[in-house]
Amino acid sequence: MRTACAYLLLGFAMACGDPRPPDVAQVQIRSSGWTGTDINVNRRGEGRFRVYEGPDDRTGTFSLSSQQFDRLLQRLEPFRREAEPVTNESVRELIERRCPEGVPFTTDSGAVWIRWIGPGSDQHYLADLGCDAERHAGRNRELQSI
Repeated sequence: MRTACAYLLLGFAMACGDPRPPDVAQVQIRSSGWTGTDINVNRRGEGRFRVYEGPDDRTGTFSLSSQQFDRLLQRLEPFRREAEPVTNESVRELIERRCPEGVPFTTDSGAVWIRWIGPGSDQHYLADLGCDAERHAGRNRELQSI
């Protein structure tokens, strides 16, 4: 009986989720608006970017130390906690997502999409910066600063 109770408690503890973030091997960030930016960086610190500015797109590479990559993950962690697994359904929902009716919407504010990829983990998060922008001003500033 004690063994059964121990397994039951262990099962409940595991169902509550692991508070540690998953092992992330790569982060992709895409921002849109008046200009668009794609950023892709991996745990080894190898990064690529593309800035879309009309006919004058810029591309390049950069590198991060392991500490800088960890700091990036720390800054992104509050958003990862709200992320969802990448599936056909979740991608479709992101494409079709609209600001709820009656909620203030600012056009041309852009969006920020983040994807965390690692062994056994593939999650993404989308913030529409124009949907209820005043209420989400702090979040929007943080995402843009990252």
